[in-house]
Parts: sequence; structure tokens; C-alpha cells
Amino acid sequence: MTALACLGENPAAALRLICFPHSGGQPGMFRRWVAGLAPDVEVWGATLPGRAARVSEPFARQWSPLVAEITDAVLDQVPGPVALFGHSLGALLAFEVGRALTLAGRAPEHLVVSARATPATPYPLTLPDGDEELIDAVDRVYQGIPAALRDSPELLRLFAPVLRADLELAVSYVFRPGPPLSCPITALGGTDDPTVSEAELSAWRRHTSGAFASARFPGGHFYLDAAERPVLDTLWRCLAPRHALTRSSS
Repeated sequence: MTALACLGENPAAALRLICFPHSGGQPGMFRRWVAGLAPDVEVWGATLPGRAARVSEPFARQWSPLVAEITDAVLDQVPGPVALFGHSLGALLAFEVGRALTLAGRAPEHLVVSARATPATPYPLTLPDGDEELIDAVDRVYQGIPAALRDSPELLRLFAPVLRADLELAVSYVFRPGPPLSCPITALGGTDDPTVSEAELSAWRRHTSGAFASARFPGGHFYLDAAERPVLDTLWRCLAPRHALTRSSS
């Protein structure tokens, strides 16, 4: 199965926004953005191996093949200009895909990173061996494990391997210095996220030779749900200048 899927077709869109979810996340979390960014931005989601339609595939264990797979998918499947959005683990993946697209001669129009310190910052959590301990540790730091999932042994049994695989990928990431991206970068975060300070968000400016901006919203690591409207408005302001997009009144 392909790594990318369009979450809501819009052939007349001026720009395609490719979204990368957090550890354990699914691209469906961005489906609500389709209407919020219509009519000029078409939203795509990235699916890592081992979940959703790719559940039969082995988890990604190495960064280089994963980045190459997604980059090839963008080049082969996604028409026109693209921008990239990534949340937490997804921010690192979006950054590396942005680098690879630039080397391939198709630099992204914009990179938006969310809830992640700069690529040179090590992952902030040591992963315990047991699944229950892993869930407890992640929930303690990120406060992102829904009560319904915690209360269901069956759901936890299915979710824990996906979460562990993604976190192991995050821990294994090694930043390799290189030229800054040419596209603008916008760094977003939650005001109450203990893993990413305002200064750490601002440090993303060193990874672009273009424009840089940062913004924080009320909430913790998973501020996107509660702050969806202001986040979408911010995305619109990021993407509109280059493409003269007209904000819908809806």
C-alpha cells in the first residue's frame, strides 16, 4: 500500500499539504482539516507501515528507507506545489522529507513543524520494556493516552506495538548537519507542553535560509484538537502569501 493518501480530493487546489502524525497516530487525525483549508489547499496524509491500510507491513525501523519511500511517493503521486506539516515525530519526518525533496529538485513551499524541538535535540523519554510501563510513561510526559484506550486491554494490546515502534524510531533518529532548507519554516507548539519550550520552537529558525515564524496555542503536547480553528487560521496565513489564496468565510 502507498505511504500517502489524499484525505479529500480537490483538483483545483493551488497547494497540497502533506501531514505527518505523531507517534502512534493515524493520518485520519487530519481529515477534519480538509474542509477547514478548502477550497485552495488539498490535504494529504502519510501512513507509516504497520497500521491502518498498511497493517500487514513490518514497522519502519530505519529512517533512510522510510524517508526515501515517502519522498518517492510525493514525487510520483502528488501534483503541483507541496507544503509539509508534521506533529511531534511527524515533525522530524516532515523535515527529513523536506530535505530529500529539496535534493530531488522539488523543494517544498513551506515546512510547518509542531510540538517538537529542533532535530538536533535528543528524544526526551527513555522507553521502558513493558507495554503497560510504556503507556504510563508516555501518558505521564505527553498526557495523550485517551481514557477509553487505557481502560481497554484489547485496544492497548493492539496499540502498544505501534506506539513502541514509532517511539523507537524517534529515539533512533540522528541529526546529520547539512544546508538549511530554502523554504520558510513555521514552528507551532502548546503553551503547556513540557517537552518543547518557546525557545526550543524558536531554534528551528536555524534550519531555514528563508522566512521563519513561531506560534504557541493554549494546551499541552496535543493542543491541535482544542486549538483547531486558530491552528488552521495560522496555516492559512503561512500558505496564502505565495499562492494568493482566498480565505473562505466558512
